[in-house]
Amino acid sequence: MQPYNYITHKPDYYTFITSNGCEYHCYFFDFSTPFSDYPELAPNVFGFNLELKFKPEGLDKVPPDKRIGETVTIILKTFLREKKNVVVYICDNSDNREKARFHKFTNWFRAYNDGTIIQLRGVIRTGNINILNALLIHRDNLLLNDFIEAYQILTEVYSKPDDEELQNILNDGDW
Repeated sequence: MQPYNYITHKPDYYTFITSNGCEYHCYFFDFSTPFSDYPELAPNVFGFNLELKFKPEGLDKVPPDKRIGETVTIILKTFLREKKNVVVYICDNSDNREKARFHKFTNWFRAYNDGTIIQLRGVIRTGNINILNALLIHRDNLLLNDFIEAYQILTEVYSKPDDEELQNILNDGDW
C-alpha cells in the first residue's frame, strides 16, 4: 500500500486527493498559547488539523481508506522530522464524533508510525466536556522530556477526572 501523493503548499500546509476523489487539507498552526508558561517550548508547539474540503457529488459517506491514515502519518512525520517541533492534536467535538476521530487518529499512528514519533494521549475536562487530545513528538527531540513534562502538567491542570475515569475514556471499547 502506498500513501497518496500530496502537495506541499508551504512547510505547514498540505493537500491530497484520494482515489474516490475526496480532497483533504492537512495543516499546522500556532498552538503556543497553552504553553505560554514555558517560553523556551512555546514557539515550537503547533496544532494540527485534517479537513475534508471536497467530496464528490453522489458520495454520501466517505468509505474507509487506509491510505488516508498512511498519508497523514507521513505528513506528520515530515513536519516533526526537524526534531524541534511538537504537534498537539485536538479532536473536534462539535458533532459528538470526537471519540471516533481520536480512535482513528490513534490507530493510524499505531499502524504507520515507524517508532520515531511518540504519541501521548490525554483528556482535558472543561465543565462536562471531555476534550480528547494527543501530543506528538519526535523521539530524538532535544527537549523531549521538557515537552512531555509540560504537556502532562497542562493536561493535569485542566483535567480533573480520576485515574479510573480517564482510563475508561481513553480505553472505551466502543471506539
